[in-house]
Amino acid sequence: MGTISARERRNKSIGYTAQIRLKACGKVVYTESKTFDRRQAAQSWIDKRERELAQPGAPESAAKEDPPLADVIGRYIRESRRAIGRTKEQVLRAIQVAPIGEMHCSQIVSQTYVQFAQSLKVQPQTVENYMSHLAAVVHVARPALGPSPR
Repeated sequence: MGTISARERRNKSIGYTAQIRLKACGKVVYTESKTFDRRQAAQSWIDKRERELAQPGAPESAAKEDPPLADVIGRYIRESRRAIGRTKEQVLRAIQVAPIGEMHCSQIVSQTYVQFAQSLKVQPQTVENYMSHLAAVVHVARPALGPSPR
């Protein structure tokens, strides 16, 4: 069962933090929280999430790692067995600081990659270079992180 805590914010308004904790054998196996402006919205979120988490296998899949793409790229650069070329590293670092780098891997879908490619104001061959280097990261990250990134 979830709990709701009223907390005063810096601007003196009240925020309602909804928190869900699942325990197994006396240990916390999953926790999630979200803050809302209204108590009713917080209660509604708790009810919805508890129904979702009651499904078989839901807590395990929800607890999977879901890092931002920038963290995945950083890990790829650090843990690469082969030396990464100067251009590839420069492109990957540029992707890290782009808006797509801030997104969590589970939020990234095919359309996100297309939008990112279209947002680049460079020659088509440079876009292809960016997408090729990004594809290498996704190819390695997918088995390591499960079904995400897509």
